[in-house]
Amino acid sequence: MMSCDCANAWSFEKAMVNWVKSSQLFADLHREHVSSRQAVHMMKSTPLVDAPDEAKMDFANGPLERTVANMMESEQALLGDWKLGKIVEAAGEHFDETSSHLYLLEVLDRAPVTLVSFADCPWCLLAKKLMEDEYQLINGDGTLQIIELEDLERDGKTLRAAIAIATGRTSMPACFVRGKSVGGYTDGFITNAAPDGDVEDSGFTYVPTPDRDLRYTGSPGLAKLHGSGELATLLGGM
Repeated sequence: MMSCDCANAWSFEKAMVNWVKSSQLFADLHREHVSSRQAVHMMKSTPLVDAPDEAKMDFANGPLERTVANMMESEQALLGDWKLGKIVEAAGEHFDETSSHLYLLEVLDRAPVTLVSFADCPWCLLAKKLMEDEYQLINGDGTLQIIELEDLERDGKTLRAAIAIATGRTSMPACFVRGKSVGGYTDGFITNAAPDGDVEDSGFTYVPTPDRDLRYTGSPGLAKLHGSGELATLLGGM
């Protein structure tokens, strides 16, 4: 029965993936993103975008938090490569992988901790609140910089694409400590040991090339790093 349930769940997820990829709604949203002067995200088309910040954070931390986190993990596993391609396409025909990676490195070199964010993203708000409440870090204090993609206009699209190529993640926030990505607020780069003893990515089919890879491999994401005490260790001495 369990194997049947798993097969049914997988079939449903695959059906959803096929629907997303062929959906006219998503095609229209992507076309708008390509033509837009700034990076945009899917929640821009939902009522949540106009909710107060506290309501957004309550939503992200509420009873549906685990369900939403699981959905994001499934999305990454099933749609990660497809989304990455769309993000790169949205950066424009003049997007150059090498120069964009150098741009990303230059941005990360400006501060020990960088949060790349969408201003109205619930999980971005939680990441900022965590850094301020638990570590007394605020934007521009010499340790933390917060970069709102919308404020960068077309450069924000370039930066988002560069992050996607360097980490495999397309969702925000993108949290970096000492130049390495620890993932987002709830998700990171959990790894499993393969039978041959190597380390393989869990949930990712895209793996950055060694010269582009900025992942802090094994990170479970910002919130869990904080909960385990590892984030405090990483931030030690700053």
